[in-house]
Amino acid sequence: MVILRCYRPELQNLQRRISGDKPGEELQALQYQPDEEAIKAAPVHEREKHPNQEAITDTDILALKLKACIIKAADKPFAPAILIPQLQKILQENQPIAASERPAINHVIVNECEKTGTALLTEEEVNQWWER
Repeated sequence: MVILRCYRPELQNLQRRISGDKPGEELQALQYQPDEEAIKAAPVHEREKHPNQEAITDTDILALKLKACIIKAADKPFAPAILIPQLQKILQENQPIAASERPAINHVIVNECEKTGTALLTEEEVNQWWER
């Protein structure tokens, strides 16, 4: 076992010389090279980039911030009195969110809190946070 640990590079070089491999040859064999026939057989929509692919919106970013805050609180003892002001602060910092997007954000908060057990909230309670 000591021989394998101490002399590993030398043993690998010796193995390469015996087998006739050149150094670095195994690395080239492991590089990904797509098969041209597979590329041609792929549907057109997979080969082209989608020009009308949706970009990440402010609502998506806000949802991610809220989820991160809730997940972080899940690692700590149950303390909704500490979590709720943090969530309210995030909502206040992101006031430009359209009113039509607010129910979706409220739903994210309620679901994540319920899933992680960090707080028991209703969407009506969360909706009031936008007005403060």
